[in-house]
Amino acid sequence: LHDSGFFDKTDRIDWATLDAYKDNKTGELMGPQHPFEVEFARGIMQQKSDSLDCGTYVAAFAEFLSDEIKVPSIPFQSEYLRSRYATLLWKYGTDKANAGYVSQNDDPIRLK
Repeated sequence: LHDSGFFDKTDRIDWATLDAYKDNKTGELMGPQHPFEVEFARGIMQQKSDSLDCGTYVAAFAEFLSDEIKVPSIPFQSEYLRSRYATLLWKYGTDKANAGYVSQNDDPIRLK
């Protein structure tokens, strides 16, 4: 975004003026409530700079973390993962429909 000039075309947010970021009692700007350590990793897979697969990378990384799998350092197979995730979503939808589950939302029912 920085390289494209996006931030030059938009107004910057003055965080100090937003009440959501002020302490209710003192009115002072709040600092970090829960500090955390940042660990920089080397030798893990990375997205190519001209690639548009960031969503696939995020989904794969979340899957690795939730399954407690070591993040591989081999090249990323984005085509395979897109197909895999699409298949998993399709299977989930058909299993849900076959079992008679209905989503609990306020959307009107679509006629077939």
